[in-house]
Amino acid sequence: MYCKKGIYGRTDKKFCNSYCRSSYHNTMVTADVNYVRRINYHLQKNRKILAAAFSACKQAKQVSSKELFIQGFSFAYYTHQQEKENRETYLYCYDYGYRIVDNNKVTIVQEE
Repeated sequence: MYCKKGIYGRTDKKFCNSYCRSSYHNTMVTADVNYVRRINYHLQKNRKILAAAFSACKQAKQVSSKELFIQGFSFAYYTHQQEKENRETYLYCYDYGYRIVDNNKVTIVQEE
């Protein structure tokens, strides 16, 4: 199924050797694995940027969305969203959440 060489041996055999079998299965899952790996990279990078911005003070903090963007933050990637008591929706990258407020400011919170 992988190298298209002739197969000898059992009649139900699909691969000529272990190398071809492994190569075939690796190519089948590579696309899915790379897709997930790329998304995880963005999520972890976003979390790291939010954590660094939040670490200066241990309460809700506001920073410029431009400042986050310059550091490589991607607003398209987040793990989940949560609506707070005051009907404000926060987008989370694992345990750090953010909400875009007026005049391009971003409020950052840490989930407890």
